[in-house]
Amino acid sequence: MNSPEFKDGNLDVCNEQQQPLYTLRRTSMRSLVGLYFSQTLLYIGFILILLNNLNVLAPGNYFGVYSWVTVLVFSIGLVINFVSIPHLYFSSFVNFNRDDDFWDKETFWILPLFFFGTFFLYGSQISTAFILLIMSIAVIAIIHCKFILSSWKFMQKNLGQEFSTHHQYFTTLKYLTVYYMLLLIVLVSINPLQQIFIWIRGM
Repeated sequence: MNSPEFKDGNLDVCNEQQQPLYTLRRTSMRSLVGLYFSQTLLYIGFILILLNNLNVLAPGNYFGVYSWVTVLVFSIGLVINFVSIPHLYFSSFVNFNRDDDFWDKETFWILPLFFFGTFFLYGSQISTAFILLIMSIAVIAIIHCKFILSSWKFMQKNLGQEFSTHHQYFTTLKYLTVYYMLLLIVLVSINPLQQIFIWIRGM
């Protein structure tokens, strides 16, 4: 069996059949759907809170007071923290190994999803919210550490290669660690989104 080999016209030989190079690096449908689904959840949650605090939805209530809107936003937060963010870690690492630049977009969205997912849980003030929030942070922290270790091993394995970019994923996760810490401090001490929605409600 012939190993992949670059040819003129951006073709490669794989199992003795010529294929366009882009077919080997095309972003998987699972990665695309996973990211766009996560972004949609984030937008829906934000819009629901905004409309609710403007008394368009569930008049007389606001986010943090038990209502169908609060329960729905709380559920969106659960999906984001327990499903979307872990998926983006796994998918981005796979795409990085496949040399698919889509990994950069996936890792970029992890932080805003964590910010809003955490706010959706914490701000709902549902009785089980705090416990589930701690659980979700623990799950994300474990996954984060796992991929820091995996990316470190991957980087060490390819150390010394000329023009190597195998350190990029590891470097991205290092910065993400710092952003996580700063974000948690801001959310707990200031809770800026809650302050914004209170201000909107008072207009």
